[in-house]
Amino acid sequence: MEIKLTNVTYEKLKKINIKIVEDGITGITGEGSKELLKILKGNLENKGTISYNKEKLVPKNIQQLTKQISYIPSIFINNYNKKTIEEYMTYMIYYNKLNIKNPRKKIIDSLKIVDLKEDYLTRIITTLSTSEMQKFKIAIALITNPKVILIEDPYINLDINNRNRIYRLLTQLNEKYKITIVIASNNSDLLYKYTKNIIILKDYQLIKQGLTKEVYEYVDLLLENDIELPDIITLAYKIKKNKDIHIDYHRDLRDLIKDIYKHI
Repeated sequence: MEIKLTNVTYEKLKKINIKIVEDGITGITGEGSKELLKILKGNLENKGTISYNKEKLVPKNIQQLTKQISYIPSIFINNYNKKTIEEYMTYMIYYNKLNIKNPRKKIIDSLKIVDLKEDYLTRIITTLSTSEMQKFKIAIALITNPKVILIEDPYINLDINNRNRIYRLLTQLNEKYKITIVIASNNSDLLYKYTKNIIILKDYQLIKQGLTKEVYEYVDLLLENDIELPDIITLAYKIKKNKDIHIDYHRDLRDLIKDIYKHI
C-alpha cells in the first residue's frame, strides 16, 4: 500500500509532504518520527491530507482504511491481563471483531511466519526473551492481515544476529506478502543498514526523503542540520576530506576498506 501525506500538520509538525512506497522497508527518524508513525495509522487529529493508495482518508472511510494498518509499539503492554500467547492472540481476534473460522489455526500460522513454533501457544508472555517478544508483537500484527505494518524501534536491545533475523523477517513480509513496512528509529547506523527508503526530520520539519543510500550521501546538508550520520558514512567522509581521494559511500565496512586500498 502506498501512503501519501500532503501538507500534514500536527502540533509541532508543520506541512509534512511525504510518500511511503511499497518497495522495501522505509525508515523515519528525527524529532516527530513517532508522531508521524501515528499519523500514518490515522490515530491523530492532524490537518492536511492522508491518502492510502490514492484514496483520501475522511471520517466516512477512516475505519475501513485504517483497519488495514497494524501499529507495533516499542514496548509491549499487556492491557488485557492474558497470560499465554494463545490467550492474548485469541483475545485480539475477538477485540478486532475478526471473522475467522479457525482462530487457533490463524494464530499458529501467524506464529509460524515469524518463526515461532506451535508450542509457543502455551508460553507465558512474561517469559519471552527480547527477540521472542519482538517476533510475538509482529505475530499479533499479522492477525488482521494488514497491508501496512508500522513499527517502533524493531531492533532495540537486540544483538547483531537477532537484528539480522528481524530484518530478514520484515523483508520477507515486504517482498513475499507485499506488506508495506515502516519503522521509526533514531539509530542512524541501523537505519542505514536495514532500510531501503528514509525520511529524515529535524525539529519536526522534513529535511530529506528518498532512497536511504542516496539520502545519506548528502553529508554536508545533514551536517548543517545536525543530523546524526551512520558511523560508516562519517568515516568515509573524513577520509575523503583529509586524504583528498574519491571513494564511494558503502553500507559494508569491508567494501569501504577495499575502496580505500584502491586509492592508496
